[in-house]
Amino acid sequence: MKLKKLFLILTALVAFSSTLTAVSDYDYLLGKYKMLKERLDAVKERERRIAEEIWLEAHPEEKARREAEKEQKRIAEVIKNAEHIKSIDAYLIKIPNQNYSMMMTEVTQKQWQTVMENNPSNFKGDDLPVEEVSWIKAVEFCNALSGKQGLEKCYSNGHWVYYDEKKNKDVTEEDYNKDQKKKYSKRQVIKYYAIDCNFNADGYRLPTVEEWQYAARGGENYKYSGSDNLDEVGWYDKNSEEKTHPVAQKKPNGYGLYDMSGNVLEWCWDSGSSESRYYCGGSWCNGAVRCGVGFKDWGNAGRTNLSFGFRIVRSTGKK
Repeated sequence: MKLKKLFLILTALVAFSSTLTAVSDYDYLLGKYKMLKERLDAVKERERRIAEEIWLEAHPEEKARREAEKEQKRIAEVIKNAEHIKSIDAYLIKIPNQNYSMMMTEVTQKQWQTVMENNPSNFKGDDLPVEEVSWIKAVEFCNALSGKQGLEKCYSNGHWVYYDEKKNKDVTEEDYNKDQKKKYSKRQVIKYYAIDCNFNADGYRLPTVEEWQYAARGGENYKYSGSDNLDEVGWYDKNSEEKTHPVAQKKPNGYGLYDMSGNVLEWCWDSGSSESRYYCGGSWCNGAVRCGVGFKDWGNAGRTNLSFGFRIVRSTGKK
């Protein structure tokens, strides 16, 4: 039945109804019309697909051509991603007199998404630094990127450990959960993330605090990374407009590294306590003090926050 005929029938039915007001007549008719149109469109689309499939079965050469074209597009996308992953090495800068190279920018959302196939960030944008990343997830990114490039992974044996400080031994997760229900003053079981790092591997890893701070100074003697004027080199609470910004928009430091003061906090390898890991650099929501090259603090390895990001390094094996 034609759509126009259905519309006229519905109009006639509603016109003879004595129980509906003029307004409800219109709403009722409009709703029925939209429902019928959606159903007819779905039927037409299904019939089109069936007809196309039948036609393609009768024309195997065209079917093969279309399938080949679809596969070429898939391969092109894989190659595009692979080239982007490979291009990350172009962002690495050899740090003078040190045995590592460091990424000139914080890891971006595009780079993260290409490797991890998701985007945890609160502020969305390909060239924005990835945030809402825990230390553990940053480590997973390093290993995943190393694997995609055929490099030796730096990290291994990552797992949570539950340790009874009073009894001086590892315990179960169940024991830990029971202990957390006690009053704070009586807690004796701690939880921390244990993992091994091979600093001689040629894959990607997080910098140590010492490596990060050395690189942040850039061979210069400034309060912030690249300047004594934070507005020249960093996004912080006074100029960020309460958000992250695309990487490499400010002045770099003496080694050509961007955003080491501000934009997002950057996870480092070192343990701040049994349960925590250090981070450096300050962020878009921090004051100037936290953006200094000597700043460091720690947070739980599993913690995420819209100010937490990271950058990566690779060991070079020689100074």
